[in-house]
Amino acid sequence: MNRFKLYLFFSGLMLLGCFGTLFAQNRTISGTVADEKGELLPGVSLSIKGTTLGTNTNVEGRFTLSIPANATTLVVSFVGMQTQEIPVTNESTYTIVLQSDSKSLDEVVVIGYGSARKSDLTGSVASIKSEQLTQIATPNVTQAIQGRVAGVDVTANSGEPGGASRIRIRGVGTINNSDPLYVVDGFQTGDISFLAPTDIASMEILKDASATAIYGSRGANGVVLITTKRGRSGPTRFTLDGYAGVQNAWNKLNMLNAAQYGTLRLEAYRNDGTVLDPNGAEYRLLNNAAQTNMQGTDWQKEVMQTGSIQNYSLNVLGGTDKSRYSLTGTYFGQDGIVKNSSLRKYFLRFNNDYTFNNWLTGGISGAFSRTNKTFTNNDLFAGVLTTALRAEPITPAWNPETNNWGRTIVSQENNPARAASEMSGNKGYESLLNANAYVEASFLKHFKLRSQFGVNYKNVHNKQYLPEFFLDIKELRPNSQLTEYRSEQTQWVSSTYLTYDNDFGKHHVGGMIGTEAQRSTFDNIGMTAYNVPDNTDLRYLSSSRNPNVIPTTTPPSDESLLSFFGRANYSYNEKYMLTATLRYDGSSRFLKGNRWGIFPAFAFGWNVTDEPFMANIKAISNLKVRAGWGQVGNQNSANNYGYVTTISGGNRYVFGDQIVEGFAPTMASNPNLKWETTTSSNIGIDADFFNHSLSLTADYFIKNTADMIVRVPVPVFIGVGPPYVNAGSMRNNGIELALNYRNEVGAFRYDVGVNFTKIKNEVTSLGGGTGIESANVISNWGNITRTSVGREIAYFYGLKTDGIFRTQEEANAYNTKYGIGSENLAKAGDVRFVDANNDGVINDKDRVYLGSATPKFSYGFNATLGYKNFDLRLFFQGVQGVEVVNALDYFTRSSMGTWNSVTDRLNRWTPENTNTNEPRMTAKDANANYRFSDRFVQSGDYLRLRNVTLGYTIPKVVTDRWKMSTVRAYVSVDNLLTVTGYKGLDPEIGEYGYNRSYNPLAVGVDVGTYPQPQTWRAGLTLNF
Repeated sequence: MNRFKLYLFFSGLMLLGCFGTLFAQNRTISGTVADEKGELLPGVSLSIKGTTLGTNTNVEGRFTLSIPANATTLVVSFVGMQTQEIPVTNESTYTIVLQSDSKSLDEVVVIGYGSARKSDLTGSVASIKSEQLTQIATPNVTQAIQGRVAGVDVTANSGEPGGASRIRIRGVGTINNSDPLYVVDGFQTGDISFLAPTDIASMEILKDASATAIYGSRGANGVVLITTKRGRSGPTRFTLDGYAGVQNAWNKLNMLNAAQYGTLRLEAYRNDGTVLDPNGAEYRLLNNAAQTNMQGTDWQKEVMQTGSIQNYSLNVLGGTDKSRYSLTGTYFGQDGIVKNSSLRKYFLRFNNDYTFNNWLTGGISGAFSRTNKTFTNNDLFAGVLTTALRAEPITPAWNPETNNWGRTIVSQENNPARAASEMSGNKGYESLLNANAYVEASFLKHFKLRSQFGVNYKNVHNKQYLPEFFLDIKELRPNSQLTEYRSEQTQWVSSTYLTYDNDFGKHHVGGMIGTEAQRSTFDNIGMTAYNVPDNTDLRYLSSSRNPNVIPTTTPPSDESLLSFFGRANYSYNEKYMLTATLRYDGSSRFLKGNRWGIFPAFAFGWNVTDEPFMANIKAISNLKVRAGWGQVGNQNSANNYGYVTTISGGNRYVFGDQIVEGFAPTMASNPNLKWETTTSSNIGIDADFFNHSLSLTADYFIKNTADMIVRVPVPVFIGVGPPYVNAGSMRNNGIELALNYRNEVGAFRYDVGVNFTKIKNEVTSLGGGTGIESANVISNWGNITRTSVGREIAYFYGLKTDGIFRTQEEANAYNTKYGIGSENLAKAGDVRFVDANNDGVINDKDRVYLGSATPKFSYGFNATLGYKNFDLRLFFQGVQGVEVVNALDYFTRSSMGTWNSVTDRLNRWTPENTNTNEPRMTAKDANANYRFSDRFVQSGDYLRLRNVTLGYTIPKVVTDRWKMSTVRAYVSVDNLLTVTGYKGLDPEIGEYGYNRSYNPLAVGVDVGTYPQPQTWRAGLTLNF
């Protein structure tokens, strides 16, 4: 490390020594750049060859550039055009015409710690256009990626305003943390909530290890590279984009009305021979509802609403040859489809790039976001939507007789309308500040030295106020409660790296070496106070009339990472390309003996179309073959201090005559804990056909995770829980296809693309463990997912069924065969469970594989159609071969009739209706019809029209008179159509979890997840 510092020191001295030779007197040139048709081109890049001096044409296609007196060549480049080198003469004005280049292979894409021409890429890298990220109405950048890229699966964990999304690149790589790394303008982070989609200029997703290995221990789950909008020289340019609209639920469940509910509940009692007291409150309520054909309360209507949504963004950019700036401000507001679920978010981003002279550049970036959110209670048992689907429809939302909320007497559920009203006091505030600065020096013609420092500061303040209330002795809160939670997290990243690029005839050689240091700290505290006034101006802990304030906290953390890395590139005649990378990481999450990890990668590319034998194959415009291998790590799978023994309190012991508080170990230590390592191989092709109108990208990959961190069982007599050990392994392999076709027919133009992903996930080792069970969402079910060797992660595990007993004779034969006691006798209309292991007993040993939330394949389709000034955009996304557990069916299809049910239950078995698969009504449910079984596992396949947008751009002859460059108006609908067989609220289910804490071993378990809204909006985009 000391040698490396000396190297940088002497490099800096050399850089300063070159100052005198690089400094020269400047002069100014100007001009225009146009295409073959004479249309002036904005955004064309112009630079002085051999220097970093450059500029871009303004919106009118004009440029002004200060150049040194000894400049000889002006390099002019633009995406889709042939790059030209213009000799610099004594003239001060230039008129430049570029010729089209349909290959567009000189397009530059961002890679780790640098950039590369698209034609030179050897790894699997996908690009997303900035306009695609703003097509969906969301402030969540990751949600905007959904369905856009092959090999990238995005699932919304919740449709509530500000809900998080789950992103997996090339499958789930571990039973632990599979989240990707985000790199924003060179700053590495796991949280990009400070970015608005309108902030982003380009996005690249690094998918295979040969591309991600440069990020070493943080690259196992893929890397998302984001470049924000930068300034350009020329007149100040304004872009205003705004939309406003409404949202509603695209789907609601058909629930029983009060009369139907009363009928089924009374039938459940009759089938069990239970006689209710005719003067009792329950009988009178049920009988009255059934006899009077009462419609009752539609609880979904009581808690849901038509919400508003709006977004306004203003970008200002401009500058000179010396200084270029971009400033963007964004406001996003959303009132969710559930009452009192809302989000207000403010974004501010500033970039400024400087050209100090012809060898030194630099820049600063700053971003700030402020979030004001009302959290939704998504708990399966007390959540607003879940109780709205379970609560009996007989009870009114508001009881005028008591002038109070209604009380559900039969179902004994909390009043959903009251719970929705109470959510208004569940507030969350988050402030996030991101700052970044860099300096880059060019010296000795082929060298560049770049140093960058960035910091993230996140402050969270959540407040939950629960007012006191009284409905009856079972639904009350005697004292109001205020809980406040505060946390802060600080992260900084410092990077310095040196690059070299040079051409020797047909040979190109490039290299990069660097070092990086990162540190992240987290601290938090929580407090709960009781008897706090309901007045919003007095909802503070200090206002509590109860002297007891209860602290709650989680342990703070402090982690750091030190890295050294390098990359070497070689190409011959732009036809054969080799890339090698190496990273050496040291992490504080492991002890000294296992702290450091080495992560290498190699990749090869072959531009086949440059071979002589391809010269006469006119149909193939371009063909490149890529192959790569690499190893990357997953630092995030290990907890901070995960190698130590943990202890817990709450153990009281008697010593002498005194009771003392004791602590006992809860988990054994493992000082040998080390990295998870993912080894990945990839082979792919990039091809263009028919004069580049049809393009194809195809990849096959194998990704193996070794040393996966698991908890291997230990004997009970050890007295502590099992430690974390590196004993597991997992494998993902699959194919990715992306196909795009674009063309023009007269005034009609079209661009159509489709992507397809098929991934097989398999757990190959758990260190000898028999399996990991999880997702205990309902106590009567126990764990319903299992992770075991030979299967995909977190598959559903339960009993198989074989319909229901149509006759009592069938039930009697079943009872006799399995020796079922009189208290648990099955009757006609009960569920027939399968004895899977043929041991003559129906129990947990008969649980079998019931499918999983890992899709067989996923796909996306997008089309952009244009005719004159009109444009139409369509975007579809879907998954196939995926199962979902509808946990809410435990209540809404219950044979007991305690809770409200879906209308499918009207087709239940009765002596007059035996040809059905819906079980009979029974309040006692002696057969335990609602044990976890395949009856709760449903197809989660869906095809969704994510977005359709119709736009009109006002003709240029009109906007020119208005002194504006572009005016476009549009109308748009998100989630207009969803085709699915799933019977819940929404088939898109992420990872189950309470209080926004998600479990990767419970993916695909629907606990009444807040559904995706359908959004209708109108918008306007102005450029001037």
